[in-house]
Amino acid sequence: MNGEIKFHKATGPAFHPGEVWVGGSGNRVTVVSVRKHENTSTNHTSDCSVLYEWVEGDAVRRHEKDAWNFQVRYTHNADLRER
Repeated sequence: MNGEIKFHKATGPAFHPGEVWVGGSGNRVTVVSVRKHENTSTNHTSDCSVLYEWVEGDAVRRHEKDAWNFQVRYTHNADLRER
């Protein structure tokens, strides 16, 4: 890796369940699953949704976002180590 942040394919290892991503404020989220949207025939990053979770107090919160928007907000943990 050359130290630049890159967009990962939603079907790649960065999106495997258990992978950790970090938000701009340092909050950590964990990928639960990825699913391809119905009726899509292409393999664009925005064709998949990411279900992810984080701990907030005593509760585990979950949210789903398309993989492109997810990557706009979060950076894969390995990319942060490469900086």
